[in-house]
Amino acid sequence: MTTPSVPSSPGSAVKALRPLFAWALLGYVALQLFFTFFGWLLPSRDTTFSSRSASAGFVTLYTIVLPLLALLIATQITPILAVSKLMAAIALVEYLVVLFFGLISFLLGLGRTFDYVNSARSAFGALEHFVMGLAELGVAALVAYAVLRIFLSLGGTLPDFSARHTPPAQHTPPTESSEPPTQVL
Repeated sequence: MTTPSVPSSPGSAVKALRPLFAWALLGYVALQLFFTFFGWLLPSRDTTFSSRSASAGFVTLYTIVLPLLALLIATQITPILAVSKLMAAIALVEYLVVLFFGLISFLLGLGRTFDYVNSARSAFGALEHFVMGLAELGVAALVAYAVLRIFLSLGGTLPDFSARHTPPAQHTPPTESSEPPTQVL
């Protein structure tokens, strides 16, 4: 029976696992967003869409920090991983999902939260939901901007939506001439 080779240093022991760690972090967030989305969307017996929106959980510490941590593992430890550009693109998509659905669920949940204000405690809870929701979205937007900068620094490009679409050239039918067509043999 052979024993596995012993790494020469603690740094080299972990360095070989960098791709695994980075992909695992990105995959965890993708799974979290998948289940959060369907948990938010699918109705349940005693909840309304606005109550599910108030507690949807698209913007959490995990969905904010883990994609950035995956990119830092892939890009800030030398050598930069060959798949770091793909990882940055996936992290960028994850942040777009977090920000889009986080904002939608935040706005829909505000109605539910402020509907039930009838005491000083519930008013403070509604204010907390509003302020902390904005703070979470702000931090997520800041981290998404950092990930965008990492993606662009790795050579990634964004689609150019500013170019106007030009319709294809109109095909003009051939004009009839008085001469019969000739055939070359």
